[in-house]
Amino acid sequence: MKAERCQAVTKSLKPCSATVVADGMCAWHAPSWAERRRQWSAEGGRKRSNRARARKQLLADLMTDDEIRAWLGVAFKRVIAGAMEPGVATAAGSVARAMVAVKQAGELEERLAELEARAGVTDQRRRS
Repeated sequence: MKAERCQAVTKSLKPCSATVVADGMCAWHAPSWAERRRQWSAEGGRKRSNRARARKQLLADLMTDDEIRAWLGVAFKRVIAGAMEPGVATAAGSVARAMVAVKQAGELEERLAELEARAGVTDQRRRS
C-alpha cells in the first residue's frame, strides 16, 4: 500500500512529496498544523542558540582540578620538548587560571550566602 502524498505545491512549484498527516497535506503545508509548526520553529531556534550550544559543550567537557593540572603538565613537557608552541601552552594556562578564578568566586559566593543566612541577613539588606 502506497502512502498518500501531500496535495500542496512547493516553493519551486513542484508537487510536495511528503506524506499526508491532515487535510490532505503534510505537516509543513496543512493549515491545521500551523501552531505546531510555530512551536517547532521556536524550539529549534532555542536549541540552536549560542547559549544552548555552549551549555551542551560545557556540560560535556567539565574537567576536574586533577585533569586540569595533568593537561597543564603535559603542555609544559611538550613545550620543553619542542613539540608544542609556547603560545598554545600560554593560552591553556590562561584558560586554566580563569577556570580557577570562576570556581573560587563561586565558592566564596556560596560561603558568603551561608554566613548571611546564619546571620539573618537578607538579599535586600545586602544590596542597599
